[in-house]
Amino acid sequence: MLTANALRSRLAQTLPFYYGWVVFAICASTSYSTRPLMAVATLTVFVVPMTEQFGWSRGLISGAVSLGGLCAVAISPIVGRLIDRSGSGVMVAASSAVAGLCAIGLSTISQAWAFYALFVPGRTVFASPLELGTSTAVSNWFIRRRPLALALISASQGTGLALMPLAAQFIIGGWGWRNAWFSLGLYTLILSVIPPLLLLARRPEDMGLDPDPASGKAKLQTSTTKTRREVSGTSNVEEINFTVREALYTKAFWILSAFSAAGFMVQAGVSLHQVPHFIQQGLPAGQAAFMASSFAFSQVF
Repeated sequence: MLTANALRSRLAQTLPFYYGWVVFAICASTSYSTRPLMAVATLTVFVVPMTEQFGWSRGLISGAVSLGGLCAVAISPIVGRLIDRSGSGVMVAASSAVAGLCAIGLSTISQAWAFYALFVPGRTVFASPLELGTSTAVSNWFIRRRPLALALISASQGTGLALMPLAAQFIIGGWGWRNAWFSLGLYTLILSVIPPLLLLARRPEDMGLDPDPASGKAKLQTSTTKTRREVSGTSNVEEINFTVREALYTKAFWILSAFSAAGFMVQAGVSLHQVPHFIQQGLPAGQAAFMASSFAFSQVF
């Protein structure tokens, strides 16, 4: 029976390009399934039909978003250690499974507690394990071309966030919000659970590959894992690693942390309430969803 490790090694030997691009493709695929599924850019198109049916306030829905974010903060240190130890494959697959099942469950709810019980875990895995898993996987596989790979991942996230609100609104308009949650959840389960389990390897060194080779196909090696990561064919490019303790003593870490936190605080609040606001101002639901999609797409640039 062909194991996941054997499958990866066979692909690495057969493919005419670096296996890191397979890892990139798997991570990018979550930008069109798991990641936007529990993003506020998608939830915003559900706010009006759900609050109208149940008589809920928008504050109730905002509370679930905030609670999911806080839970993500709480589990992030644990998630980071697990990813460092075992890689991103299981974490990304598990996050996709949780998000997909929670979305399917949301199609059946009728009480506020059920909404919290399902959306909060979905939001938690989106904001922590999935984000950490995909970015770490790409960073581990690319050194010389890391800026390019991370930029392309960001572009895929922006386009994914732009497309899913439109898809959700299309389904809501034709078949209702319950069918929208169910369809998007099922789609996520199909697309983003099995591929990460089979194809996401922790690091190229674990497969005996040179990390991010400068040219040509990456060849399998028989040597043990390198203690220092150097780019094949590029003698002056070297990976520099920090421990958590070392990173905490750098100014760059705290600047990046503050910038990321401030951006998410602004973006999440605006994104969640924009479609209800546009509808309240007289725009049809389809046009309001298009405005939300345009807002999400703007991050690509």
